[in-house]
Amino acid sequence: MSELQIAWLELITVGGLGAILILTGILLNIVLKKRCDLCTDKTSGTVVRYGFPGAGRMYPILEYTVAGKHYQARKKFRGVKIKRISGLPVPVQSKAHEDEKGWLHVEIGPVANVRQLAEQLWPIGSRMAVYYDPSDPQKCYVDRPISKSFTSTMFLLMGLATILLSVAVFFLMRV
Repeated sequence: MSELQIAWLELITVGGLGAILILTGILLNIVLKKRCDLCTDKTSGTVVRYGFPGAGRMYPILEYTVAGKHYQARKKFRGVKIKRISGLPVPVQSKAHEDEKGWLHVEIGPVANVRQLAEQLWPIGSRMAVYYDPSDPQKCYVDRPISKSFTSTMFLLMGLATILLSVAVFFLMRV
């Protein structure tokens, strides 16, 4: 195999992987948008508990009723931005808030009680809007639609970076 053939093979293989990553990001965005567009009916949900997947992340779990049937949903965020802060020797209080774009911001000190942060943001028994698909009430979103997720953005960026890298390597191999 000549060097030119190897360069083309690298461009097609690595560039193809980048194209697949970009297509995955686009498909994720399309699925999220379609799901949000189908959720046209609105009801009220009640915060019943919390989820704590770890590393300072948290979300409320709501219960809502449609046509006499009970459902549960968790609030999703566009992403979570965690800031670890240190206040030694002065203790630092942890804080959390959600911005208007759907990002959850969490500031965690050396000792953090994320349950307490969740209770401050979403007290048990508090009400939030739940938008659901009338043909399938289990498909829903809480409070606001998340049209673009961090995951889909990362697929798009990594795909673009992979394609650019493959083009750069292709031209370097031809020289």
